[in-house]
Amino acid sequence: MLEVEILGVSQAEEHRYPLVLLRHESRVLPILVGIPEASAIQLGLLGEKTARPMTHDLICNLLAGLRGELTSVNIYKLENETFLAHLNVEQKSSNGEIEQVLRIDTRPSDGIAIAVRVGCPILVAEEVMDSAAQDASILGEEEDESDEDDESKEF
Repeated sequence: MLEVEILGVSQAEEHRYPLVLLRHESRVLPILVGIPEASAIQLGLLGEKTARPMTHDLICNLLAGLRGELTSVNIYKLENETFLAHLNVEQKSSNGEIEQVLRIDTRPSDGIAIAVRVGCPILVAEEVMDSAAQDASILGEEEDESDEDDESKEF
């Protein structure tokens, strides 16, 4: 598994929906996400709080209440043009010992929205990067980063 960083959320003209851009070294993995999920990811990246908890905040609150710690979000497979992911959660006893480790299915967009709130790593299988990532240089990365910030504010 390769740890990736979130470059941001972008709305490409050729896509109806936004993209989350994940980078590992010189490769960028674009993942198409829904508009509400893009908004949730962007709010998490900016550290903005809403007046009432959003769904992803609720999940973080539930995990905390159940003594669960999200240790990573793993994007482990690309199947029929759909990314598959799961949350890795450690549930701990009241004295802090790990009682069980849970693997919970999630859409990558939801996993990313939760990960940005708790600060855990996002991991992508090397096979997924090999089949779906693009060379970062084709994005004109330095120029696009400021554009992405402007575009992502729409969410």
